[in-house]
Amino acid sequence: MIQEKDLPKAYKDAMKDLLGDEYDAYIDSLYEKPYVGIRTNLLKLTPDRLKELLDRDFKSVPWVKEGFYFEEEKGVLTTPSIKYDEKIKSISKNPYYFAGLYYIQEPSAMTPASVAGIKPGDKVLDLCAAPGGKSTQAASYLQGEGLLVTNDFSASRVKALQKNIEVSGIDNVLITNEDPKNLSKVYIEYFDKIIVDAPCSGEGMFRRDSAVFKAYLGRGPEFFTGIQVSILNEAAKMLKPGGTLVYSTCTYSSVEDEGSLINFLENHSDFTIEKITPEFGFEESKKLPGTVRLFPHKLKGEGHFVAKLKKKGSETEIVSRDNKKEKNKRKKPVKLPEELLQFLKKIKRDWDYERIFINKDYAYYLPKDALIDKSLHYIRTGLLLGEIKKNRFEPFQALAMNIKFDEWENPLSLSADDERVIKYLKGETIEADDEYNGIRLVCVDGFSLGFVKQNKRSCKNKYYQGWRWM
Repeated sequence: MIQEKDLPKAYKDAMKDLLGDEYDAYIDSLYEKPYVGIRTNLLKLTPDRLKELLDRDFKSVPWVKEGFYFEEEKGVLTTPSIKYDEKIKSISKNPYYFAGLYYIQEPSAMTPASVAGIKPGDKVLDLCAAPGGKSTQAASYLQGEGLLVTNDFSASRVKALQKNIEVSGIDNVLITNEDPKNLSKVYIEYFDKIIVDAPCSGEGMFRRDSAVFKAYLGRGPEFFTGIQVSILNEAAKMLKPGGTLVYSTCTYSSVEDEGSLINFLENHSDFTIEKITPEFGFEESKKLPGTVRLFPHKLKGEGHFVAKLKKKGSETEIVSRDNKKEKNKRKKPVKLPEELLQFLKKIKRDWDYERIFINKDYAYYLPKDALIDKSLHYIRTGLLLGEIKKNRFEPFQALAMNIKFDEWENPLSLSADDERVIKYLKGETIEADDEYNGIRLVCVDGFSLGFVKQNKRSCKNKYYQGWRWM
């Protein structure tokens, strides 16, 4: 726990200037336990249904309709409906978490995506996306329509991003591991909404993460301002006229927050600030009206700064770039392997076979009308369906998480209190109640978990090893 005596004098002086008479209340909040939240995956269920499944009367996060606080009991969230295994207490050790029904997210961090105004059909870019909270939230607002491009510059952090995208069952997505300068050369005025949750000094996370405080002592706010402005400059190139750019940090520093934005706005006269209503305890910035800070002594969440910008103009000003989109269209029809086609027939949906792309025996289902450029490093282009092997098709975990219960003819349906659920998630062989031969989808209370290869009643586990219950 951070003590006031540990805080650098320059930081305390800056906070006193920022908060005035509220400084002592802020310091007191550092000694309180951080709030933790979960956010419903709207691609899979409603918030009310999630509360029913978890058997908890959660308190809602006021500024995000699908977000909830959870109260801990002896440090863990219990799920009374699941009694057979006392180990199922942590919110991250729960079958519904493995089914991608919710994302564990700090409540204030839910704000940027919630104010972006994302709607189905939008093209959305999350430019500094790892580990994926804002991207999965954006995808839930898209409801499978439009496109999400989710990027992180760090090769190590993008791995967590990929997992969270796939667990959530998202298919209309491109995952990139790129410098924003490279993205902006391809996606010129392409996106309707862009989220820049910029690298920052992390002053708002001091009580939550002691490692952030240690890093802060090594490099303070001035280290990040150039990075932030550079990222904003590239984001501006990729936003359509009339589009929305949300800039956020988890710091209080006026140098990084208002300072970086003022620097950006002075060089981009085509951008204006759109007011975020200062409600729910949000504090409007005096230096840059319309932008807000979230303080832990004023609401149930950690420290954040959020600004919403609008790019002048309308989409009619955009020059058509259909010639670039042609890169994604096949020059001539490609014959798809029969094994793949037969497997896809097991899933009750209208597949657009023109969107299936095969690279080195791996089959992908590309997002509709997405611009994909060979110059960029893509981690995922759409939904990874699986691998084509000799005389068979091997479906992958990402596909399983994307399938809805009623799309599979005969799923192996288990309830959350069935001991086979945890055995399955641990990678063990399980027994089915009925006989079947072939690949089968395993579901918990109507939500997909993964595949098994069943022979009579014996089910060989196909759950992805890297995600197993440990």
